[in-house]
Amino acid sequence: MLTFTIRRLLLSIPTLLFISLVIFLLLQLAPGDPMAQVPLTVPPEVKQKMREALGLGQPIYVQYYKWLIQFFWVEPQVFIDWATRDTLLLGWLPDTHLSTFVDPDTGAVRPVQRAISWQTRSPIMDIVIQRMPQTLWVVGLSYIVGILIAIPIGIYSAYRHYSLFDQAGTFVTMVGFSIPPFFTGPLLIVIFSVSLGWLPSIYDTTHVVTDWASFKVQFMQMIMPVMVLALQTTAQISRYMRGAMLDNLNQDYVRTARAKGLKETTVVLV
Repeated sequence: MLTFTIRRLLLSIPTLLFISLVIFLLLQLAPGDPMAQVPLTVPPEVKQKMREALGLGQPIYVQYYKWLIQFFWVEPQVFIDWATRDTLLLGWLPDTHLSTFVDPDTGAVRPVQRAISWQTRSPIMDIVIQRMPQTLWVVGLSYIVGILIAIPIGIYSAYRHYSLFDQAGTFVTMVGFSIPPFFTGPLLIVIFSVSLGWLPSIYDTTHVVTDWASFKVQFMQMIMPVMVLALQTTAQISRYMRGAMLDNLNQDYVRTARAKGLKETTVVLV
């Protein structure tokens, strides 16, 4: 089992690299660039210098190579520096001393700066790390809510096959499976935030829970994102659960359990 796990992990590395390359090329083919957000009053020669500073004028393979260095070498070193600083109380290291890379065109060794967000003017990975805990909370709770709702629906739909509940559940799960979250999210915002005013329309990722009032604020802002993500989870798991129950309810061991006089609840649930 350990050998199989190691083999699968090693095979996932080239797969992830290939996926990253495909996404990188698709973004290169997409129209527009960061210069589109620059005011029209900026002269064209200044825009060209800004493009060169961002590396947008370099060949695609050079840009991808620098992205790999940035993601797999520079940012992990920054994370290690943070951990070292927290444990050993060491100071910050300058960004220019974090790492170097070999320029594929000239062969020169050059320092690598951290990737800065064009919108917030702060390091991108800092933003990702800052919002990661909130993201994990929302995604994790959505899976828990989806499982708690989906399993009973799938079991009862299979047990009451072709009943009104089964047909209604099938319709709802098909709708939830078909509609993407980027549609249901704004729809719920319009209904519960704009029209009714019950829930906040913006999720504050910097909110800290310290007392009951702050917990209530956190709970209110998590309702809509959790339910939007849980809708698709519920639709998927309930369909799988219904199909698995239908396959097993007609098996020989189920008929044997009923013939031995076990309660119907025990037969279905156990």
